[in-house]
Amino acid sequence: MALGLTREPVGVKLFFSEEEYNAYDAPEVRGKIPYCCMVERATRGRHIKSKLEHHNCDGATTALALEDSTERIESGTEYFSYNLYSTPATARRMREQIVSLHRTGVRTYGVLLAPLAEMEIIPDVILLVVNPYQVMRLVQGYVYQYGGKPTLNYGAMQAVCSEATVVPYVTGEINISCLCPSTRLLARWRDEEMIVGLPYEHLQHTVEGVIATINSTDLKRRKEEIMERFKQKGKDLPLDLNTDYEG
Repeated sequence: MALGLTREPVGVKLFFSEEEYNAYDAPEVRGKIPYCCMVERATRGRHIKSKLEHHNCDGATTALALEDSTERIESGTEYFSYNLYSTPATARRMREQIVSLHRTGVRTYGVLLAPLAEMEIIPDVILLVVNPYQVMRLVQGYVYQYGGKPTLNYGAMQAVCSEATVVPYVTGEINISCLCPSTRLLARWRDEEMIVGLPYEHLQHTVEGVIATINSTDLKRRKEEIMERFKQKGKDLPLDLNTDYEG
C-alpha cells in the first residue's frame, strides 16, 4: 500500500521433490511458455505450478536447475547467435557470469508462482514489478535498518529467471533488473517497468523501512495518496504532511 503497486508482488518457491510439488494445491500451467510469462501472469493474480515440460526457454530451465545446460549454451555460441555480443568470446564471458542454479548439481523438480498475499507456503524469493520511483523506495526501505549499498548483478540478460529470481536466491540479497530484450518482447512489460528480486527473509524489514522513511522522502501529495490507500484497507497510517526531504 505504501508503494501503490499496480501489479501483485509474486512469491517464488522451488520444489526439489515430486512429493512436495504435488502436495501444494495449485494448477499447472497449460502448454509450454517461458518462465517470465508465467511470472507476468502471477502479477495479475494467477497461481501457477510448472515442471520442465511446461517451459520453452532454456535460459530459465538452466537458471532454475530444471535441466542441465549444453555445450552450445556454456560456450557462448547460443548467446552470440542473438547478435547481442561483438565476439564469441564476449558472449562466453557474459554466459559465465550468469548466476544459474544448474551449476550446483542439484536439480529442481518444479516451481510455484503465486501472488504473495495468497501463498500458503513460505516463498524463497519475492518478485516485484515496479517503476523507477518504487525501486528507489524499496532500496531505501532495504538499507534503512542496516545501511550499505546493495551489490547489484545486472547485464540485461536472463532478467527475470536469473537476475531477479536466482541471484537473490543464491546471494540472499536484493537485486534489481531493468529487464532484458527477451522478456520485454515475450511478456510485454511496459517500458517503465523494472523488476526487483528480494529474498523472503528480507521482506519484513524492507517493508518496515519503506514505511519508516515516508515522512522524510515523500511529498505531501504522495503522503495523502498513501494515507488514502491505507484508509481503504481499514488501516490508519498517521503521516506528517508538513515535512518532507527538503524540510
